[in-house]
Amino acid sequence: MLSATRIVEIEPWEYMVLLLYVVFIGFVFSRRKNLEVRLNPEFRYYVWALYAKILGGVAFTLTYIYYYGNGDTLSYFNSSVILSRMALSDTGNWLHALFSDNTMENYYRLFDNRTGYPMEYVYLDDHAYALVKFTSLLALFGFNSILLTVAMVSTLAYGGIWGFYRTLARYYPSLRGQLAFAVLFFPSVVFWGGGIMKDTFTFTGLCWFITAMDRIFFLKRNVASSWLLLLLASYVMIAMKPYVFMMIVPAGLLWVLYYRVKRMRNVFLRLFLLPVGVLVVVGLAFFILTKLEGSLGKYSLGKALDTIMLTQADMKRSEQYGHNYFDLGEVDHTWGSVFSKFPQAVFAGLYRPTLADANNAVMVLTALENTFLLVLSLYILIRSRILFLFTLLLKNPLLQMFLLFSISYAFMIAITTPNFGAMVRFKIPLLPMFVSALFIAKLILDRRLAAIRGGRPFHFEAYEHGEPRSAPTKPQGRPAHTAAIRH
Repeated sequence: MLSATRIVEIEPWEYMVLLLYVVFIGFVFSRRKNLEVRLNPEFRYYVWALYAKILGGVAFTLTYIYYYGNGDTLSYFNSSVILSRMALSDTGNWLHALFSDNTMENYYRLFDNRTGYPMEYVYLDDHAYALVKFTSLLALFGFNSILLTVAMVSTLAYGGIWGFYRTLARYYPSLRGQLAFAVLFFPSVVFWGGGIMKDTFTFTGLCWFITAMDRIFFLKRNVASSWLLLLLASYVMIAMKPYVFMMIVPAGLLWVLYYRVKRMRNVFLRLFLLPVGVLVVVGLAFFILTKLEGSLGKYSLGKALDTIMLTQADMKRSEQYGHNYFDLGEVDHTWGSVFSKFPQAVFAGLYRPTLADANNAVMVLTALENTFLLVLSLYILIRSRILFLFTLLLKNPLLQMFLLFSISYAFMIAITTPNFGAMVRFKIPLLPMFVSALFIAKLILDRRLAAIRGGRPFHFEAYEHGEPRSAPTKPQGRPAHTAAIRH
């Protein structure tokens, strides 16, 4: 009997095949880099970021095999291997396993001692089993090698991340290096955002979602295929981690709506429509999430409060998770009580664990990252004198989206996950947006100060649709965005 609980053992041949795969995929990606890099300088990071993505996924996997000795990622992989072997031995049952309901009746009908049984808790969790079904296809082509399968997962996930980076680099070309660090090379994202985990797929789905929105509503290129990409990205997020989708929908709608309203030349009409537009965004987001209530399951609006209370209680169980958790205080079963924890929860979601919280090597590394984020955030607050930061946010829809998503997501994971070990992994989707937002805000505020010191006028409106290509101290309005999208 092949059991999904078996220990994963790596054979010597797997390292050789992994090396051959990396050499081959590096050659393929290098060809594209050489064709693109002259016109698009951001491509100098193209191959190195791919290597980082694969290395992060492999390092994550080896850590769970040789350091922890267990973990969800190994259960997911072993369950995927069972499905991939079934594809070769019994195609009919394999198709049923992919498309039929994952009930206990089907569990004992489709699997037996010959095929082996996937982990029961994985099979009965719709979101975990969605990951298993998809990974089984890659395991089938990866000779059921965990290293090769992880490398293929990383390569596939890299597409969305690269697309998101290119979108940001087009808006702010002078920040190509900093944005590459934020999106492609940020250590936590490289490590925890790799491997056979739901986080890997939801993160790339989130990146594709933003990229598709940009193509549809701003670039206005490949609109039909971008709509399909948007739907596919939405499906991936809903299938694996619905709350990521719930957070990006209102933020994305606000991004698009702000742009539409700001294009109106009538000032009074804009002032009237902006607050109305915010209400429309809230209503539309509520309508979409309500319609998807069946797909969102326990993360639906009607069940969200119960889920918050149950998850928080579960994560605090020291006998299972150790003592590596933080306490936001008592939370009652009311939304008022939940939102009363907003300030400390957002701080925890963005900047904890701190160096004072860290009690092992992994937490120390994460705490160093969080210290960097906190210092950069304080620098921006001081540089902007706070007042100018609010002015900047009112004038920059991209920053609005990034910070709305980051803050709401940070609040959500902190209030539901008061365990540092889990939260470090769960916060992966917000990090690239938050770090990018900090770099963009720093750029604009530094240029404002340089303009004032040089006796030149400065207008935040010049950066409404990205970085002006010339005369950065003058408002560019629509032409600046046009120049941005033609770059």
